[in-house]
Amino acid sequence: MARFLSLLLLLAVPHVVHAQNISTNTPIPPLQWINLSNVLQGTAHPPPLKDAAIGYDETSRNIIIYGGESEGGFAQGQTYLLNLDTLSWSVPTPPSGLQQTPPARSAALAGEDFAASNRHAFVIIGGKGSDGKSLSDVWAFDFNNQFWSPVIVSAGGPSGRWGASGGIDIRTPPLQDTVVPGPNNTFYMAGGVDGGTIHPLSEVWRLHLSGTLSSNLPNSSMGSWDRLSIGSFPARVGLGSTVVGQQVIAVGGCDTTQLNGTCARQDSFVLNIERTSGISPGACPAPRLGPAVTPNLNPFSSSFASQAFMLLGVFNQSIWNDDGGLGKGEVDVLDINAGTWTRVLPSGDPGTSGVESFPVPREGASVLSYQMGLVGPSRNSSADTIIFGGRDSSGNYLSEVWLLRAYKGSVTPSNPRWAGFGNGRLQSGIAADGSGVKIEYLSRCASTISTGTTTSSGSSSPTSTDPSGGTSGAGNVVRIQPYEASLLHKLFAALSLITLQAVVLIFRNPNQSLLTYIFVAVGLGGYGLGAAGFALAFTTISLGSGIEKPPSSSLHLHTGHGLAGLIFFIFLYVLVPIWMLVTAFAERTREPARRSQAGANDDAPTNSELLPDEKSEQTPGPSRSVPHSIHNGSPPSSPRPRRQSWGPSLWRRSLEAGFSSDTESVTSGAPRGFEVVNRPPRHRQPSGNTGTTELPQPASRSLGEIDWLLRRRSLNLVGELDYALTQAHHARLSTPGTADILLAPTDDIPQPSPLAKLPTFSDILLHTFTQASILGLSVLVLVELWIRASKVFFILFLIWTVAFYVILLLLAWSYRPRVSVLSTFFYWLRNPRSTRSLSEKPLTPLPQSPLNAHHPAPLQNTGPYLHQPLYRTTATDEYSTSHMGPRSVEADGDDEIDEITRQRRIEEEMDRREVSIVTMPKRRLWVTNPS
Repeated sequence: MARFLSLLLLLAVPHVVHAQNISTNTPIPPLQWINLSNVLQGTAHPPPLKDAAIGYDETSRNIIIYGGESEGGFAQGQTYLLNLDTLSWSVPTPPSGLQQTPPARSAALAGEDFAASNRHAFVIIGGKGSDGKSLSDVWAFDFNNQFWSPVIVSAGGPSGRWGASGGIDIRTPPLQDTVVPGPNNTFYMAGGVDGGTIHPLSEVWRLHLSGTLSSNLPNSSMGSWDRLSIGSFPARVGLGSTVVGQQVIAVGGCDTTQLNGTCARQDSFVLNIERTSGISPGACPAPRLGPAVTPNLNPFSSSFASQAFMLLGVFNQSIWNDDGGLGKGEVDVLDINAGTWTRVLPSGDPGTSGVESFPVPREGASVLSYQMGLVGPSRNSSADTIIFGGRDSSGNYLSEVWLLRAYKGSVTPSNPRWAGFGNGRLQSGIAADGSGVKIEYLSRCASTISTGTTTSSGSSSPTSTDPSGGTSGAGNVVRIQPYEASLLHKLFAALSLITLQAVVLIFRNPNQSLLTYIFVAVGLGGYGLGAAGFALAFTTISLGSGIEKPPSSSLHLHTGHGLAGLIFFIFLYVLVPIWMLVTAFAERTREPARRSQAGANDDAPTNSELLPDEKSEQTPGPSRSVPHSIHNGSPPSSPRPRRQSWGPSLWRRSLEAGFSSDTESVTSGAPRGFEVVNRPPRHRQPSGNTGTTELPQPASRSLGEIDWLLRRRSLNLVGELDYALTQAHHARLSTPGTADILLAPTDDIPQPSPLAKLPTFSDILLHTFTQASILGLSVLVLVELWIRASKVFFILFLIWTVAFYVILLLLAWSYRPRVSVLSTFFYWLRNPRSTRSLSEKPLTPLPQSPLNAHHPAPLQNTGPYLHQPLYRTTATDEYSTSHMGPRSVEADGDDEIDEITRQRRIEEEMDRREVSIVTMPKRRLWVTNPS
């Protein structure tokens, strides 16, 4: 049972599934974040911007920032230049007559167009205009003369769009085209948003740029479009992208124009333009919205050429767990050839305090990389990446400038220190040389907190898509589905569980009252709420905002929460009620037979019912009290010697009232029968030697206790049994100190039952099954409240759950109910075995007397002493002085006294006693004649 419950609790707790394609041994350069915001100068710095276009010219050493979205949400059209030698901001100073600028826009596709001396330009393509409409024009900025010029593009190009993937790899040399004169550069554009339409990534366009751009030929640059169709890839917006060679990399983003952190997807795609095919690497980093993606341009190792860095971005931290990586400047490295991800934590900027700092997560940051250091005196020792602007998860627009410096070296988990580690002291600023820089490899991928992972292969692995749209590879892309259900499902489930817990507490009180029946109705209502909540879980389930439904699978039972909820619902709401009904039906079926057996037992008289004044008269015949060999019809020749006299009401009421005052023999007359219908309750008083026991004692019917004087009153009544009685006393002498005289027949005395006892085995299984189901559902609700709801609701339900089990334990401590496993456990705990055995161990039964042999019955006897052993040391004269002790004690020497002397002593004893006669009204006895 314990292992079974452990399995169910593991299913109740939402499990974290890690992608299997994470690489932890990929060589990467030593990485360090450096904050440049405080070292930049100039008054013409850009405002906080998001989705601005960025480029760099090595000749002029200028970084260009254009457009973007302002804090007000409007597209901008200003151009800013940052000179990396002077670290100062400025605005362009175009020649006279060349002062036109592109229309304001954001989220444009951008890149550098360097073609020998013909063009030294920065190009922007499309974007989102200030009116919210998409643009399709192409503009070029001449770095040499700092002016903008539109590119003359031939017809047949794509419609206007923004947020497209693509760009250009500056490492790719220009091509010499035989048709179009001059060196040509190619820009790639995949997907994008055109108004309300999101174009799929499979729709790839190429822009071929040619011509000349200079101050004397400002309108001589030209471009032409052609289209490619690569496989079947989904549409995305708000993603991060870059170009490595002739391959377009797209990561994250949403498939809806209503962008938020919840809609971000975890997948990524690599489109090979030359081969017109693509792959979808296995998911690993947390799904990002608006990440910055850039190639690794560090030339130190050839393996770096196939790597791309994914930086920053935002994601929903209530759904995903990245082990705090993004807050520590996490860099995700994608090997586009192997299709694997590597997650690393670089070193931060120690600043002046020595505490490492990192850029806050943000979406829409502008990013560019270069093969050399962009700032600082040792440019040949690193390859730098510049980050500008963005909007953080709180909605704040930023204008910070950060530098991710990739030092020219290589580290792996087995070789974490590179050659430039130096004295281990981390440096800050543009002159940082890599001393103390170290890398931490993360060993697992980001995972969902509240949902599981679905995949047909059971693990995450890359997939590839051929030109025809088919897929190939080792497996399918992992799809992590954040499922949602209606609020009523959550409300009904919690209320149902609380109600059932309250009903369980009420029914553990054995006292039945009107409140009990009210809670029966309440329990039925709670059961109905649980059934309704279960039905709503299936009818109102949906995917989170922006999540695409898997084409070949339903939405049900894909999470640990769903599976555990189904199992516990079946247990508590289906199996337990059926079990209870079957048990109740079985009890009801056995009830008539039990009543019939009880009636038969009631018809047979027991020893306790054979009181002298209520016994049925017997048919005349020889006595069956003793064997026929000792039967004697006449009184014995010598009277039975008297040993002791115990008073007429020590164990019973006076026997004198049970004998008739006339001389009629009980053996004469026709047999008669009668039934007492209004027998009064018999109150029995305990003996003075029974200590503290309060058990009611039955009236004894042993003829050995009939005193000698009583027998002399009616010889006809007792003469038949006198000889057997005399032989019994001679055979066994009883004294107040012996167990025989102290042990009274107790066939009608209830045994001292324990305060708690175990239920039947079937009831133990039922109770355990019920409590395990309640506990499992409580854990399930607590986990979901912790993950999805406010912590206030979690704390309230936790307090209720703890109170429920505390009250349950307190009731069991008070033995409520008496028949319970927990109550029995506390009873055993509070009463050691040695103490329990005294009251539970049966005593040795007394031999049957001649009188009660007429009605043999199983005897379970107990004595006046409930302790062991069944004897104790007494004083010399205790019998004569103890309360309720014998009235007289005579020695065995009386056997030699003759009858005349005995009679005289009896009369003297009677004279010494005071006799008080009290007349009590006699209770009327109703007798019915069955015949």
